[in-house]
Amino acid sequence: MKLGKRNVFFFIIPVFVLLLCGVFLLRAPVLLVTDAPFDALYGKTRALLKRVEASLRLFRRVRPVSVSVDAGSDIVAFAVEVAARSPYLVLFPYRYLEGARRYAEAFPETPVFVLGGRSREDTEPLGFVSTDSATDFYRAGLCAALIASDAQQVAGEVLLFQGDPIPVEWSAAFLAGLREKGFEREPKYLSVTEDYSDTQNVVCVVMSGQATTFLERNLNIPVILFSWVDPALTSQAITVIFDDSPWALLIRVARAMGKEGTSLPSEMVFPAERMADRNMLKQIREKMFN
Repeated sequence: MKLGKRNVFFFIIPVFVLLLCGVFLLRAPVLLVTDAPFDALYGKTRALLKRVEASLRLFRRVRPVSVSVDAGSDIVAFAVEVAARSPYLVLFPYRYLEGARRYAEAFPETPVFVLGGRSREDTEPLGFVSTDSATDFYRAGLCAALIASDAQQVAGEVLLFQGDPIPVEWSAAFLAGLREKGFEREPKYLSVTEDYSDTQNVVCVVMSGQATTFLERNLNIPVILFSWVDPALTSQAITVIFDDSPWALLIRVARAMGKEGTSLPSEMVFPAERMADRNMLKQIREKMFN
């Protein structure tokens, strides 16, 4: 009995899908070490969506390995070992550096990367990924200038709250971003503990540190935030978030495997419906470098 072309087509499609699923499941997974406080900050639903996205784009399973925040290095290394026999890649936040060392010593054939924000000198010989903060501050300057232009307040003030004084090259990059989009005034650099009260002429606020005192005032001033926090938990004033969390960097680290160097810019997050001007949003996204 001969099968018609249509029947053959409907037979091949399920077989092809099953083969793809089989290959997907057989490929070595990417593991990401995480813990409860980070999950709460980042948002469990958000992390799940990132996990699904990364799994599909990398076409391999991405699995979080949850450990206790006070777990010793041996326990952290053991948890990763139990999670997968031969993972494709393991990502450790910097706070679990010693656990990463223990795991790398036991499994030298597995690529291990430590994600640490600012550049550090104590991660050798492990792979290390830092945040390209100069690029981030340049983009933050672009965003602030575009927000000022949209509000027709190019003569207004831009405040930058910082947890620690930022390096000269970062402030220079921030200023270059402001200047590129026509904002000529000098930004004001403040510590996160300063209660800046003269806000009448402020057009945009950038927070590279958690300036909670300022946020608690609930002012109607657009805020650009450097944070891993779930956008759903943030103030309505926050219009752009720079996220350099492990979930934000995972896909690029897995694809690069050291080829891109050791520094990656943050992922820019735009909380829904907080930026009314779609044209401005498009201009900002053109400068994302992701």
